[in-house]
Amino acid sequence: MKILEAGKLTPLLAEQLIEVWEKSVKATHLFLSADEVEEIKKYVPQAL
Repeated sequence: MKILEAGKLTPLLAEQLIEVWEKSVKATHLFLSADEVEEIKKYVPQAL
């Protein structure tokens, strides 16, 4: 694993982080439906 410190949040970086978030949630939160994940995903950019 390589740890990088991000400076400015670019659109590309935000997209990549959201993708990592979504894959992680789908792998670890099996109790959430696909619709629930999509609903929560709307709020991820605000958290970044």
